[in-house]
Amino acid sequence: MEAERKMITNFCNKLSVDGRAVKRAVELYTQLSSACGGRNTHPSLAHPQVRVCICIDLACRQLRQTLEKSFLYKLAGIPYKHYKTALAVVESLIKIKDNVTMDQLGVQFSCSGYVTKATQVHTYYTNKMNQRQREMGHEPLDLEGPLYKAAALVAVAKMKRARSNAKEFCKTLGLSAVQLDTISKDMVALKDEINEQQISATFAQKIEAKSETKGSRETSSSSQKEEARDLLWRFYPTGTLHSVYHKDFLVWRERMIKIASTPD
Repeated sequence: MEAERKMITNFCNKLSVDGRAVKRAVELYTQLSSACGGRNTHPSLAHPQVRVCICIDLACRQLRQTLEKSFLYKLAGIPYKHYKTALAVVESLIKIKDNVTMDQLGVQFSCSGYVTKATQVHTYYTNKMNQRQREMGHEPLDLEGPLYKAAALVAVAKMKRARSNAKEFCKTLGLSAVQLDTISKDMVALKDEINEQQISATFAQKIEAKSETKGSRETSSSSQKEEARDLLWRFYPTGTLHSVYHKDFLVWRERMIKIASTPD
């Protein structure tokens, strides 16, 4: 793997792509190696330079970086027709791993109890990193890969001081143990900020709920006053109830007058 890592770095330098593409290409290459499992899935993929070029191609596509494709095909050393076929094979091999959801990871690695918190951690981390990118005038990062979702689950386990599945994540998903540990530590460092944001959101929801309840009560009170005024207008001038229920009517009238005269 060390030789392929050096080749990825060398090719990325020749293609003038930045370090983010190098890291992502290494991650994809590791996933591809894990998915192949030593099997020769396509004749063209037997050549390491082809696998390297395809991983660089996919990394730049995910990171929305421009890439000189004609030079990339020359580095691959195979005809474009064969390259295109090999690219489709690689995409099919790592498609499931790239599209994996947090819920799927939680079920697969027996940590479903961490999914809700891990989703919050992943969302906050993504927003914070992309905010930094915008402040520096750079394009947003693609942090939806399995590496970052697995790191969020590992980070939550660390926050709870529980056993993490870091080794299982790396072995099954073909992730870099160093990258996973680094990113999970960065996420753990955001623990206080995430908790503060969650408390603020909960407090805001309670305030909003109280405002809605108060508004509904005011509406109910206003309707009651309008009904009282309407009843007074209908019955009080006529005096039809005086002769039958004179005493009860007087009590009722006083109550209606009190409700109707109360300021809104």
